[in-house]
Amino acid sequence: MTQFSKVILMFASMVFAVSATAQAAAESKEPQWESCGWGGGGFYWAAAFHPTKDGVIYLGSDVNGVYRSDDHGRNFRIINNGLADYGVFSLAVDRSSPDTIYAATTGGLCKSSDEGEHWKLLPHTGPNDLRITGEKDRSIRCVAVNPVDSNVVYAGSPAGKIFKSVDGGEIWKVVYENLSGKAKPGTLRVQFGKVNDQYFGGMWFALKAPENVKPEDFTGIGFAFKGDGTKQERTFIMLTVGAGVSYRSKNLNEVFINSEWHDIVLKAEDFEIDPDYAAKHKDETAKLPASPNWSAVNRIDFSCNGAMPTHASVGQFERFFFATGSAEKQVLVSARDFVGDPTVQTYGNIGLGNAQAGGTVYSVAVSEQNPSLVVAATSDCGLLLSQDAGQTWKELKTPKNASSATFAPNDSQVVYGTFFGDGIWKSTDTGNSWSALTNGIDQKVNALEVAVSHADPLTVYAIGHAEWAGYLWRSTDAGATWKRNTTVAVDVDGDPTLPKEGAMQGLSYTSNITVSLTNPKELYISANWRSVLSEDGGVTLTERNRGADISCVNDIRFSGKQAYAVAMDEGLFVSGDNGKQWRQLWPLKYATELSGHCWRVAINNVNGSDHIVSTFNPWVNSPKMSVAVVSDDQGKTYQIVKSGLPDYEPKLNTMWGEGYMRALAADPANPTVLYAGIDGDPEPGKMGGGIFKSEDGGYHWKQLAHQPGSRRMFYGLAVDQTDSKRIFWGCCGNNGGVWRTEDGGDTWENVFANETWIWNVLTTKEGMVYAVGANLWKSSDHGKTWTQVSKFNNGRVIVGLEVDPRNSKTLWISATTWDGSSNGGIYKTADDGATWQELTGNIPNVKPMTLRFNPAANELWAAGAGMYKIKQ
Repeated sequence: MTQFSKVILMFASMVFAVSATAQAAAESKEPQWESCGWGGGGFYWAAAFHPTKDGVIYLGSDVNGVYRSDDHGRNFRIINNGLADYGVFSLAVDRSSPDTIYAATTGGLCKSSDEGEHWKLLPHTGPNDLRITGEKDRSIRCVAVNPVDSNVVYAGSPAGKIFKSVDGGEIWKVVYENLSGKAKPGTLRVQFGKVNDQYFGGMWFALKAPENVKPEDFTGIGFAFKGDGTKQERTFIMLTVGAGVSYRSKNLNEVFINSEWHDIVLKAEDFEIDPDYAAKHKDETAKLPASPNWSAVNRIDFSCNGAMPTHASVGQFERFFFATGSAEKQVLVSARDFVGDPTVQTYGNIGLGNAQAGGTVYSVAVSEQNPSLVVAATSDCGLLLSQDAGQTWKELKTPKNASSATFAPNDSQVVYGTFFGDGIWKSTDTGNSWSALTNGIDQKVNALEVAVSHADPLTVYAIGHAEWAGYLWRSTDAGATWKRNTTVAVDVDGDPTLPKEGAMQGLSYTSNITVSLTNPKELYISANWRSVLSEDGGVTLTERNRGADISCVNDIRFSGKQAYAVAMDEGLFVSGDNGKQWRQLWPLKYATELSGHCWRVAINNVNGSDHIVSTFNPWVNSPKMSVAVVSDDQGKTYQIVKSGLPDYEPKLNTMWGEGYMRALAADPANPTVLYAGIDGDPEPGKMGGGIFKSEDGGYHWKQLAHQPGSRRMFYGLAVDQTDSKRIFWGCCGNNGGVWRTEDGGDTWENVFANETWIWNVLTTKEGMVYAVGANLWKSSDHGKTWTQVSKFNNGRVIVGLEVDPRNSKTLWISATTWDGSSNGGIYKTADDGATWQELTGNIPNVKPMTLRFNPAANELWAAGAGMYKIKQ
């Protein structure tokens, strides 16, 4: 061997060694996910510029955490590593430590010291502790850092408190608390609405009738109550008698109107057998008395439901009692202090105790010229001012419902305040006197926030909204006069939603405004659907949220080189380049009959063209009902289909208070045969939800004559790939589990009840059946027997479920929780569950609810809040 050959051999060995080392490093690296969604189409709630780096913008959303742009908003990426919760409603930057940023999330206050690359939850700030949280419509600019001392941080709470930390957020002290609205001792404070995003809510506790009263002497049941002047759509008292029999009161939707303490007594004629119970137990119901047996009542529920509540209703219970005798004597059930009592349970959009009793602190600001001056905007007391760094506070003579306040950067005596419908006000004497700024400000618009230019204090900006319309006002004379701008140049490539509404569209519901310290003409506005940047001081607005993926994607399907995705509030999209660019198929502009909650999609390629069927529920169409959208030409044209579907919204026994067309399955042997699932039981004269069948590709539907024992479902619908007459239905709650028919729906049997909350089901070409609840379950005999496959739920549930069509021993599942927390994970097994590999890796949102495998690209796609893919 020549010397040259030896050198070549040695070099090759070195290359091999380096390659092997690199390969080993790559193999040990955590799984790497790639974002494949788009920006826009959702609600962004918070925005802030980096104090010293030009073009760096932080953006917060309600479902997918924090985003960061390094190029003036042209491109965003998600920065959620360590974030406690994906609902982010306020952001604050630290002027003296510019890489430090705070994010107020629904899970608590999070802090990053490296420009958002890593986050940590600050101690004791969670909702069940100090409640230093960011919350929807309650946290406009609720965190403020002392501009010259990074250790000093102020935070306003939705619970009516102001906190101060002198060690960068590790320890907090209450420096202000509004005690005026506290529930009096011995009462139970109940709030319906503004607790979470549920359509319904309730509280219940067990009770026992007094034993010293004869059954025939009971005349009713009652409670002492004080409302807040509001009215609900539907409010009921439910009584459980004996072994699960329930009675429902008349509609008490006016119970909150009376704001004085008063007794409410319900008698026999005020109750009926619960229609939900009666529908499920027809034979037993016929034998029951029409009114409750008072002495056998063992549980009482107080529930509210209806459309999504936009305002909170607050009431107080003082005591519960049975009425007895002709004089309706009261026999107390309880007068104890219910707050914190573990026997009182809640569900849905109900909050108990004193959580919001002190009002809301929407915003906090610290003066740059004099950091001892701190101002806070509250819902009950207007603006509060501290002149001694938070030790003492005084109410300023302003309107009582304040949304935000800010000091002029060059003069601490100049304070601007916003007061929702009461507009924008200004003080030039540190809050002692105020004047309304009305010249050019639209009436009946909710003013939210003011920002003052650091380069020119005469230049002032303000934002607001009226319903869904957003407003920007700019002033060049310190607020004496204002000019309005509500027009946005849209970015259809970065945000493909509603392209036919035109290149110039209206600004929607604004939430935050921030002005760059490095470029005073540059301002950024977070808003609904399209967040915007201005580079000319607000004269023109351009959509800038590309890459800030906020879409709630419910389904993904692949057909050849096409990828289809349905997003909850946005519609159906298609990509021909594997997720790099997306094009909207419908709706192309806002339309009442086609804009709403989109759920599932089925694709069947016929003679080279994709036949598409998707399901959705419109937001406002009357009557609101589930519909299908069908296209025979790959989405170029489409038809809205209502034939055979319920002409109303089912309400009884639904997952989210309304019946949704959330499940869709095609017959593998004949894809023109489809089954759709809508949750909701029948009501008198109404068909309810359940399983519907189409035999013509989705153009006509018919409700199956016979239904499973429960219609409350999520995604759980699948047709056996070995026998088209065998269908599986996964459902939740009473009679939940997996139901099976082997005769196309004529008869049904509950074949799995080990878990009664089943979120998804799947079948394979070999005849395997999988169902997921708290764990993954498998049946190898078409549902006769079941084996638990996974054992690592950790308080989570499994919703995402996918199998490799080439090898059914390879499965993927995703775990989630039903809150905004970052508690979830993605897992893979290549040996049918014997061993598992975690695939969560660097995915920005760890709790996707949809998993789809694309064998053409060897990629697993994961979707929920955002959409991501990974090579497999």
